[in-house]
Amino acid sequence: MKNKKMTLGLLSVLTAFLFQTVSYACTGFIIGKDLTTDGSIIYGRTEDLEPNHNKTFVVRPAKDNKAGDMWKDQANGFEYPLPAHSYKYTAVPDVTPKDGVYDEAGFNEHGVSMSATVSASANDAIKKIDPYVKNGLAESSMTSVILPSVKTAREGIELIAKIVTEKGAAEGNIVTLADKDGLWYMEILSGHQYVAIKFPNDKFAVFPNTFYLGHVNLNDKENTIASADVEKVAKKAKSYTEVNGKFHIAQSYNPPLSDANRSRSFSGIKSLDPDSKVTYKDKNYELLQSTDKKFSLADAMALQRNRFEGLNLKPLDQMELDGKGKPKSKKAVKGYAYPISNPNVMEAHIFQLKKEIPSELGGGVIWLSVGSPRNAPYLPYLGNISKTYDAYQEKSTKYNSKSWYWTVSRINDLVAANPKQFGTKVIDEIKRLEKTWMSEQDKTNKELSQLVQTNPVAAQEKADALSMARAEKTFKRLKAIEAKLVKESPKTKKTSKK
Repeated sequence: MKNKKMTLGLLSVLTAFLFQTVSYACTGFIIGKDLTTDGSIIYGRTEDLEPNHNKTFVVRPAKDNKAGDMWKDQANGFEYPLPAHSYKYTAVPDVTPKDGVYDEAGFNEHGVSMSATVSASANDAIKKIDPYVKNGLAESSMTSVILPSVKTAREGIELIAKIVTEKGAAEGNIVTLADKDGLWYMEILSGHQYVAIKFPNDKFAVFPNTFYLGHVNLNDKENTIASADVEKVAKKAKSYTEVNGKFHIAQSYNPPLSDANRSRSFSGIKSLDPDSKVTYKDKNYELLQSTDKKFSLADAMALQRNRFEGLNLKPLDQMELDGKGKPKSKKAVKGYAYPISNPNVMEAHIFQLKKEIPSELGGGVIWLSVGSPRNAPYLPYLGNISKTYDAYQEKSTKYNSKSWYWTVSRINDLVAANPKQFGTKVIDEIKRLEKTWMSEQDKTNKELSQLVQTNPVAAQEKADALSMARAEKTFKRLKAIEAKLVKESPKTKKTSKK
């Protein structure tokens, strides 16, 4: 996630400073279907900016648009024609549209899923040759423009490419789109340059906020979509780099690897594959990683909750980093680093796409944690749902007891502030719930996959009913956990005696 110029009343001068220094903090991942225990494609992202910024979960209904109707981004002035008909899609937006909608992640009614974006930036030499366009396509508009407009993941990549070519990109971004035919990974490198690949089924990837594509066969039009001048711009910028005699995209377009990106790349790869040969001192990390291991949905959740478990690193839980991703605090001593599960995570999502789930159901499930998954649950939602639980839709910009986001954020804050007092009791309970939900969701997927063939309306209604009932039950439990933590918190007890 990137550069939101927000004006929330509770944000301090320090937080305003953070928008310039920690706006690059998301971490994406992909696990190809040949590497998963159930043959599903699993991919997702943590959405990071800062801890006190509300996220919601909604369904954008299908609608017809008039000729000349435009999408308008209030954050940077970007405009683009709306399609004659906008498809229904799910989204995880911000609550401050004047600072950007940031729909972020969801399924549309044709079974296309999208996660947008992991922010990145080209080096200074590249930006001089092909600078970002102030009112070009940005993360704030990406999902809102693409998901209502496409029937396949490839169409989504092609539409992004068209927009960047014609109108330019406002920033560097990494975007992932997937459907029944597979997953596409795209890097928007500079103002008008981009490369996208059909992600291999036998690889996995972990990608925080920098570019990762190495050598790509630009002549393979079936599996690659790229701008015409991607090599030419690098050569003109004199940053063109070859590895083993071939053009290397990331090394040509990237600035030096920051400490925060290094720590998350390294720990993410090692989280999935402890036997990987990567080291913390590597000059850079390649996108496509190989392994003989198989990974589950639980492994993906552990990746997004990773805080250097099993590594000789300690998580530095602060937001204040310098421009290179290095901690500014005097406490930042040797051995401390910036983890994937950090205080800036506002939500995390994992897509689980299964070949046996029809496109009419979304082709898969989004496992969504609104709020940091460090102490909040992932709940499953099929892509065909038509509504979300009320607590997800609360738009308050400060604590609200009816809000899902603010409730789980408060739980996380209390547990993180009192580790000796509360230990791992909350997350242990959450993981037990998630294990139950995984089993339940497998049964639901099979049942609704049969029902949708004969009665799509009934299938959607049942998906709605099951997800709403689970959300309601879970939210009540979260409120009980919150109340117990507040009551038992040392600070709360101390205050109550005054």
